Amino acid sequence: MGSKRYSIQEKSILNFNYKLLYICKSKCDTDWHSTAHFHPFTEIFYITGGKGSFQLADTSLHVSRGDLIIINPNCLHTEKSTISDDPLEYIVLGIDNIVLNTFEPHKITLEETTNNSYKVINYGEDNQVLDYLNLLIEEIENKPYNYELACKSILTLFILYILRNTKKELKVEEEGNDSLNLECIKIKNYIDTNYSEHITLDYLANLSYLNKYHLVHTFTKQMGTSPINYLINKRIDEAKNLLSTTNFSIRDISTIVGFSNSSYFSHMFKKVTGISPKKYKNTH
Repeated sequence: MGSKRYSIQEKSILNFNYKLLYICKSKCDTDWHSTAHFHPFTEIFYITGGKGSFQLADTSLHVSRGDLIIINPNCLHTEKSTISDDPLEYIVLGIDNIVLNTFEPHKITLEETTNNSYKVINYGEDNQVLDYLNLLIEEIENKPYNYELACKSILTLFILYILRNTKKELKVEEEGNDSLNLECIKIKNYIDTNYSEHITLDYLANLSYLNKYHLVHTFTKQMGTSPINYLINKRIDEAKNLLSTTNFSIRDISTIVGFSNSSYFSHMFKKVTGISPKKYKNTH
């Protein structure tokens, strides 16, 4: 009896902390209009049927069955069908904390288009990509034992398959945390300008095209505090300025900066500053 033993020599294994946020199937009829938007995470579309177009940054691309579109974080994009009797159908993944970039742009043989923000790869009649995506959907739909681990493993194989089929000229990078992503900047700027308005987490989520749980996670990671806490601190800062420079009453100031009532304002002011609005006004 003969045998042959194979050993694995561990060199550089990808161990990035990426996370599958969602996967969904969509059918984009011609009467459905998507508005241009962007996300602080990567999206991967795989066209399963129909014909349509993607507006990516400043480029419009025609897509059809077998096209895989990688949209890196903060790339403005939208999609639509172009033929009424052949609507665009696709599966889309949202993946946090991962970016797919090229080593040498314009040299990827399977790609029709490439730049720093997006990639388009045509897989033709290759069903392997679809097999991975259907496995992910099956795991999430049925939720068998340890399905989360299975999803992470399938996603890893899916990403590896993409890398291998672009002749290793695509590379995986962990999304950098050294600068604010555009969604967080958008929310921060909105709060800075409209802090006196009635602002809810649901409203901010709609404004950023994120679900509110992911918005809280991303904003907190980038800013060090949640969107609502940032809003409260912004209102308190403005109230401190009004208390020290005007003769407005505490009730009026609470209304001006956006608090629903003066009691809640006084409670939050003391919680943030350590002293009451009245004592702050007398001191300053």
